[in-house]
Amino acid sequence: MAQNNVVTTRTIPVARKPINGVLVLGAVLLLIALSAWGYQLKAGLIVTNMRNSFSWGLYIATFAFFVGIAAGGLIVSSSVYLFNLEKLKPLTRIASLSAFACSLGAGAMILPDMGRIDRIYQMLLHPNFSSPLVWDVIVISAYIVVTFLSVYVQLLPDWHREGRGFLNGWTKKHSPEEIQLFSKKWSKRVAIIGLPFAVLIHTVTALIFATQASRGWWNTAILPPDFIAVAVASGTALVLLISLLYVGKEGFAEYQEAFKTLAVIVAGALIVHFFFVAVDLLIHGWWGSAEGHELFALLFGEYKFLYGTELLLPAFTMIFFFTKRGNSSPKSLILGCILLFIGVFAHRMMLMFPSFNAIPLTLNINGAGIEAWTYPVATGAYQEGVSSFVSSWPYFPTLLEMALGLLPFGVVLFVIALAFRLYNFLPNASRK
Repeated sequence: MAQNNVVTTRTIPVARKPINGVLVLGAVLLLIALSAWGYQLKAGLIVTNMRNSFSWGLYIATFAFFVGIAAGGLIVSSSVYLFNLEKLKPLTRIASLSAFACSLGAGAMILPDMGRIDRIYQMLLHPNFSSPLVWDVIVISAYIVVTFLSVYVQLLPDWHREGRGFLNGWTKKHSPEEIQLFSKKWSKRVAIIGLPFAVLIHTVTALIFATQASRGWWNTAILPPDFIAVAVASGTALVLLISLLYVGKEGFAEYQEAFKTLAVIVAGALIVHFFFVAVDLLIHGWWGSAEGHELFALLFGEYKFLYGTELLLPAFTMIFFFTKRGNSSPKSLILGCILLFIGVFAHRMMLMFPSFNAIPLTLNINGAGIEAWTYPVATGAYQEGVSSFVSSWPYFPTLLEMALGLLPFGVVLFVIALAFRLYNFLPNASRK
């Protein structure tokens, strides 16, 4: 007696209510950040705690944080298409969306740090191509376009089938099969472009730091590859976190192998990162120079808590994600991702503190028993009874900086939540 084989398609329910909550949260963060930015535009950068001696702070650290996550997201998405990682294919839309949202957030964050944003046209009309900042603007702008295209071509089949979306009027003349083939072909083509772009965006960002020859903490060839390793770890972790929250407990078993693969990628990238960290510390400490002693005093003395956070939390995630307990449950994976994000953000802040508090201007005084005297640096502000010159600066972001620093977080949450609310980002996903 013959039996009919019936193929059923399992659907993963995606709840709209939490997505709406995230959308509102993103809008609130944007409102707070834009209000703070408006005040800063009126009063000037003096409302921040940055000074001539500490010219980059929370804004640039946050910018570097989101650039890294953006690069990592597209590396995941592009690698799936280029290397046929079948387990991760259901998550490519989420990876591309994560990269697009974070690139928007990074681009938005660089603007408040420029102060006179009304003069940005000068950089566009008269670019100084010897400046890494100009190349960073070019690469980020191109990266936003590439990540948008990555999301666009992947969603086209759904838009064609459901009769919605945008910039898709041309698809009406084609059959669903033709649009599906177009999507598959161009997703791979964008991936071929996207992977080098993802590497390039973080390489150029790292070069903004590494080309500053007077800053020993930055001036190393290890910085660009280390930035990429951290980008792969943090960007993959964000894709993992978003995917876990998107599918919920109901969909975890369906994509468990994909989640394990992402966790292993995160842990593997962190191994590479810690190798670079060890080599960098070895080089700085090998000769026992005055600069090395000063740097180590800052790392393991004045900023030991922040530096410990940078090292220990990612190290815990790296080890945890290699264990069965760490990569086999949603709660464990979410915990590891959150700890990693805290550690990576501390890593971005620690780019600033050792460099800006190791002022490179010194004067050798022969016969005075003084090996080197550090020139004081103007703080850029005068207060009665307080010296306007310092040899270090106890930087801590003001409340306004913290409020404005919410800008990229608001952008990322709003863009991702809005996209999730409007479109499906998993195969066979339904809404409830």
